[in-house]
Amino acid sequence: MIEMSLDRAILTFEWIFEPMAQHRTRITQRIILSGDNATAYADQVRAGFGSTLDEGMRRIADALVMAERSREVGQR
Repeated sequence: MIEMSLDRAILTFEWIFEPMAQHRTRITQRIILSGDNATAYADQVRAGFGSTLDEGMRRIADALVMAERSREVGQR
């Protein structure tokens, strides 16, 4: 989890990793905007992250797959 302090608000990024069958993992990301002044930042957060979330999650998943493959090759 990563938290970013704003003026009377907090922006939190949370990733959940769930093991699945056949060496697979489901990754879920939550972005939480909270605090007394959260509504002042809502449009900025949507504009900054809304259109890029899917691609960002794909990049994270790809990086994890590459890291696992590198680890497997190193163990041989």
